[in-house]
Amino acid sequence: MGESAIGVIRVSGPDAIATVAPLLRSASPLADFPSHALRRVRVIDPKSDELLDDALCAVMRAPRSSTGEDVVELSCHGSPAMLRLLMLRLVEHGARLATPGEFTRRAFLNGRLDLAQAEAVALLISARTDRAVTLAARALAGGLSDQVRGVWSALVDLIAGLEVALDFPEEQIGHDCAPARATVTRLRDEVQRWLTSARHGRVVHDGLTIVLVGAPNAGKSSLLNALLGHDRAIVSSVAGTTRDVVDGTLVLDGVPVRLLDTAGIDVARDAVEAEGIRRSRRAMEESDLLLVVVDGSVPPAVRVLAETASRARVLVRAKSDLPVHRETAALLDAVPASTVTAGGLDALRERLLREVEQRAAAAGDEGVIVASLRQIGLLEALHVALVASDTALGDAPLEAALVDLREALAHAGAILGVDVGDAILDHIFATFCLGK
Repeated sequence: MGESAIGVIRVSGPDAIATVAPLLRSASPLADFPSHALRRVRVIDPKSDELLDDALCAVMRAPRSSTGEDVVELSCHGSPAMLRLLMLRLVEHGARLATPGEFTRRAFLNGRLDLAQAEAVALLISARTDRAVTLAARALAGGLSDQVRGVWSALVDLIAGLEVALDFPEEQIGHDCAPARATVTRLRDEVQRWLTSARHGRVVHDGLTIVLVGAPNAGKSSLLNALLGHDRAIVSSVAGTTRDVVDGTLVLDGVPVRLLDTAGIDVARDAVEAEGIRRSRRAMEESDLLLVVVDGSVPPAVRVLAETASRARVLVRAKSDLPVHRETAALLDAVPASTVTAGGLDALRERLLREVEQRAAAAGDEGVIVASLRQIGLLEALHVALVASDTALGDAPLEAALVDLREALAHAGAILGVDVGDAILDHIFATFCLGK
């Protein structure tokens, strides 16, 4: 912990008020504080009765608190030493330090959040751009939860109706297969749209990696510096200056984009250069997009063009301020750019922006959602089960369709946290930060 103006200590649980009360002095006992109101208090060391701080205290009584339990929050001055001493005294009076994500976990277990909203807390904490914050806040407010809950409710109704029809065929009650299949088809299409949207949202949250590749001295490092707007990589007219991967980050369309400058792809002259080329190829394999830089004043590097032909790439004809070589001029889809005159750099940024938009959807798209990798996996499984249910309702016994529908219901429930085991919860909340 560092110094700060304010340091907030939160205590949650059925004994929260009794645990904090011995450390406070105020006009009325802590147990008599009204809920959800701030009161000025003196914080004292119960061992010595010495004053520790002048603070603000709020009591939030169950179930109307963030965790669904009694909660006491102390807004103290942000001295790390004082906060550490205060936490030590609270532990001596029966509290314990929270584990990562424990407050959010308690909120989930007490019905204040469903599991999709709880995971959105972690997404909000780790958001790196304004757009990622907006999407995570939308998920925390229940965007994904509301959608999945609608599918879950529709599946419950559908399964119940089909089971009645199966058990009492002569009564002609429950759901017919034709309308049931129409409902499943609609749900299948909705989940497919959410999957596409969630993948876009994941790109907004995680960002993209773009690797600059090319022959030695093609102009990769100069281009990296120009795109970043500052000198990040060493630039030299000597070929092979870049021996290791150099990175920098910029934001395009609200998406964090990591740019990697790599060693030139060529025949290695020594062991160090060979290692640099190996790292370049590894970066290429892990990238979302290649920015293939060719020196416009010389013949294009056939080796580089061949190695990158099967990958998503943008060709850049660097050093466009120099006379262009006739073979390089034949690369009609290459974006000409010069770091000397800055010519073509705006066009290159526009091209990169279009590539980002293609992978993350346009900014401001109200349909975009952000989801955890666990949720995306469950959405994929939900879609597969709905596709199987759709097929089974058309040409298979009703019992087979019900098996697939129950599987779809289980996947939807797992997103919301219905019947989720402790092991899954442990895994989810272990990624949270302390105190959240």
